[in-house]
Amino acid sequence: MLHRRAALSLLAGLAACRRGRILSHEEYADIEHDMPYVLRFAREDGALLFFGAKHIDDAGDAQVARIAALWAEFRPTLAFNEGGDPPVEASLVTAAARFGESGLVRFLARRDGVPAASIEPSMRAQVEALRTSGFSDEQILVFFVLRQVPQHRARAGVPMDEARLVEVLRHFHAATGISAPATADELASASARLLPPLRHWSEAPAAWFDPVFTRPAAFTNAANRRVSQVRDAWVVELLADRMRRGERVFATMGASHVVMQEPALRARLGRPERLA
Repeated sequence: MLHRRAALSLLAGLAACRRGRILSHEEYADIEHDMPYVLRFAREDGALLFFGAKHIDDAGDAQVARIAALWAEFRPTLAFNEGGDPPVEASLVTAAARFGESGLVRFLARRDGVPAASIEPSMRAQVEALRTSGFSDEQILVFFVLRQVPQHRARAGVPMDEARLVEVLRHFHAATGISAPATADELASASARLLPPLRHWSEAPAAWFDPVFTRPAAFTNAANRRVSQVRDAWVVELLADRMRRGERVFATMGASHVVMQEPALRARLGRPERLA
């Protein structure tokens, strides 16, 4: 039965490719792919190099040199990165160590005078999509704030402390327009009420935010899946539009997003070259 379901999912994935739509998370779950996953699209009026990364948290990661080399070879006129608008660091090593591939792209863009921007849809658009899908404002704010916790732990090597939580909470108050939970204590109380048992909010696991699931561990899985769908749809149209305008676009996202978006990008931009 499991083999039959996997085969049906694979067939659905192939059908998605033929129809030129973004893969669903169920279809993606049955696909094996390399990381990084890098595609290059080219037309007479523009080009796109889309680097699907295994998220970088170490300046010694081989992907750092790969991104820098592809950047130099591709000579972009426009750059996009996942993860908002990180500050531009003084060196390539510091940029990659502090902000991964996003920081690296911002460093390269500033160095070479290339315009760079976030690849993300607006936070307000993401909030509205979650509201429309039935999530409460309290759930939405808890989701966005706690999603930073395992990311911080992976990058910094230590749990997020309360001082950093307060900074993150203030950021998402402004970004989402949602004001409650208002304090770190209120956030901790809401998390304890809304999520599975946890000794402390700083232990929130990355598994709670995985959008690929059969049975979600927490409401945050479903929230991240919805946000991921909104982001993928936005990115496909953004990249296709900029390439059609004649730009040479260098973009980075997590590898799963590039794999899922590939059929839709093929339908709009033609067959890409897969870079080994």
